[in-house]
Amino acid sequence: MSDELELSATYIRVEQIGDATLYLGDCRDVLPTLADVDAMVTDPPYGIGLKRKTSDYRDSQFFDHGASLEASIFYADEPEDVRRLISDAIPLALSIAKRAVIFPGPAMLWHYPAPASIGSVFTPNGAGRTAWGFQCTHPVLFYGKDPFLQDGLGARPNSMRTEQPNNEKVDHPCAKPVQWMKWAVWRGSRSFETILDPFMGSGSTGVACAKLGRRFVGIEIEPHYFDIACRRIEEAQRQGDLFISRVAQ
Repeated sequence: MSDELELSATYIRVEQIGDATLYLGDCRDVLPTLADVDAMVTDPPYGIGLKRKTSDYRDSQFFDHGASLEASIFYADEPEDVRRLISDAIPLALSIAKRAVIFPGPAMLWHYPAPASIGSVFTPNGAGRTAWGFQCTHPVLFYGKDPFLQDGLGARPNSMRTEQPNNEKVDHPCAKPVQWMKWAVWRGSRSFETILDPFMGSGSTGVACAKLGRRFVGIEIEPHYFDIACRRIEEAQRQGDLFISRVAQ
């Protein structure tokens, strides 16, 4: 179901796809309008200078009906812009989420609020270059209380290892593998809880939620990626997951 809205300072479009509610808009505008969620699982921009058209629609001529949506709604992926985005959006999101699992990227790690725990995804074959060679770990920040410990189920690792290459064909410059996001959703939530991703991108968190039996709220500012996310999440909800029960997670 699609709800086409008049131009709004809050969001531009909302899609309801099964258990997923997806907002096209700036998360800094949408987040204050949302109800509380059980957990946030997200992979925000890393500030690595991806070259794309960039400007913030709130400061553009977007609200002139003759303005181009596509030309006026991309984040600038430069370090200072991402630092500002983090300082604006992450506290807002944490204020409505009981707990959170965030992939901050190595460069932006120290600009996030102090977490309850820091884990990582270990990729021994390396992924990307740094000033000291290949980057083999991707930091993971945890906020709030561990649901496994809260439920008396014992301790679980706060990190994972993978040697599986990211072979998923997704039209996004830095889409996270669904395998990673399934682990993050499983690690940070319970069955049937509601998961928020304010930087939805091409929708990998929403796909993971569909496979693991979680409700999903996603926000994405770029229309092209929003449409990809809608398609991927709808397909994931149709397929489900043959290996994971929607009840016993």
